[in-house]
Amino acid sequence: MRNKLLIEAVGTFFLCLAAMVASSPLPVAALLCALIYMGAPVSLAHYNPAVSLAFRVRGRSGTRALWAYIGVQLAAAVLAAMAAGYLLGHDSEHAKGAVDALSESAFTGFGVTAVVELLATFALAFIILMVGTSRLTAGNSYYGLAIAVAVLGLSGTFGDFNPTMNPAVSLASSLLGLFSAIFDGLIGTKTFVTETLFLAKVAPRILAEVAVQFVGAALAAWFFRILFPEDR
Repeated sequence: MRNKLLIEAVGTFFLCLAAMVASSPLPVAALLCALIYMGAPVSLAHYNPAVSLAFRVRGRSGTRALWAYIGVQLAAAVLAAMAAGYLLGHDSEHAKGAVDALSESAFTGFGVTAVVELLATFALAFIILMVGTSRLTAGNSYYGLAIAVAVLGLSGTFGDFNPTMNPAVSLASSLLGLFSAIFDGLIGTKTFVTETLFLAKVAPRILAEVAVQFVGAALAAWFFRILFPEDR
């Protein structure tokens, strides 16, 4: 189990880091492809708490393994946010946006965001289950490429809505502004206070977004079991 968790930590860290640092989805998908081929023989290369839940509902992992995977993935996401904050530095435009957002409801436009996250996470999780766990595709060598292309395609399809399809990436992205302010030495300044208040305000929205991602992944696993009841 130790090696599995360490691989999940490494893979999730670099996936979250790429999602925050890369300027387009293409390098993220390319890195994800390599990370999947790297980690699949050891941990099955989830790198995503929602995918870990899908594997549990699918019947391919236990409850203890699920919680261990999720804990490691979220911890890796926090570390990735710290690294990205140090590398990128603080964005003054983000601070201005945070000030404007403080006067609005945290759930403005959330309905569309929720639908997009639900659909995208469902599609991603179902594709992963099909190419990674189905008897129909057992032994294939294209699973990493298929998953990476799925991420690239879904990111392009729903690009205007910026879906993450991954609770770990959602967590890391939400912490980026705060960590970038810390590493720029802005602790105690108005900018740091603004980032802290902004994070506190959007926290319920982030939690709701993560809940939707979990629902999408669970529905994908349930749909898989309905389609292939003999595939256990």
